[in-house]
Amino acid sequence: MFRDIDKLIERAYTQLRHQDLHGAIETLRQALTLDADNAHAHALLAICLHDQKRVHAAEYEARAALALNPEFPFAHYAMAIVSIAQRRFKLAEQHLNAALALDPGNPAMLRSLAHLYGLWGRRREVLPLLEKARDAEPDDADTWAALAEHHRDARDFKQAEVLALRALEIDPENADALLTMGYLLLARGETQDAKEHALIVLRNNAVHAGAIQLLGAVKARQSPLLGLWWRFNSFFGGGSMTRRVVLLIGIYLAYRASMIALNDFGYQQAGTWAQFAWLGFCVYTWVGPAVFQKQLRKELAPASLSAKY
Repeated sequence: MFRDIDKLIERAYTQLRHQDLHGAIETLRQALTLDADNAHAHALLAICLHDQKRVHAAEYEARAALALNPEFPFAHYAMAIVSIAQRRFKLAEQHLNAALALDPGNPAMLRSLAHLYGLWGRRREVLPLLEKARDAEPDDADTWAALAEHHRDARDFKQAEVLALRALEIDPENADALLTMGYLLLARGETQDAKEHALIVLRNNAVHAGAIQLLGAVKARQSPLLGLWWRFNSFFGGGSMTRRVVLLIGIYLAYRASMIALNDFGYQQAGTWAQFAWLGFCVYTWVGPAVFQKQLRKELAPASLSAKY
């Protein structure tokens, strides 16, 4: 019986890797009918339910796994993933630290802790964890992809490309690396190549939110209405919160300084036009995200690819 359960759990992992969440959940339910007290099956079911956005059900399964085996690292990992989705960062950190204490150097857990610290605003702690994960398992494409995304977010685009290409050498269909590479290509204006990277991801998962968002970004980049907003958002959005605050303050101070200078030199009419330009800029950057989200929802509606792909 235990051998049958192990085979079912292994099948569920394969289904999860191929984004067959429904199939993985059904397989795990079969495993739990054979052994309702299998902590591994409960924890993996929690991950699948989390990926289906069924967070409350995922929490129930993660808690069941922990109750059955409090010393099982994967049960702590599952609880941490659920806690991150619930924005309970302190609890997630406790479970990830518990998991790493039981399984030191596990790359997936180190990546999750790095992801948590990125969401939490503890950016200085992200890179050492990702580098530790890479050193623990140098051929793990997910770690190289996470490193690439970290450097892209820090606006180190050259290094991000090197790391993304390394991830794709290991796994040519790694979704995170493909999407990072897609955004790098889009930033260079290579919209068709960026679109192709999104479509590669969608071949394996037709409802992959990140790939659909990249397609939306491609359309925004090409749009006469949204193109300028997309470029501004791309420049403004990356990096730390401190950088964003400094940019906002800098833009506003530049506007105020120009207004004072125009008035001092007697260019009142030019000052009036500058005020209109500033108001237009404010409205444009306020309306832009709403228009982009509307366009993104259009992309989400037909969750299928053309036959030529």
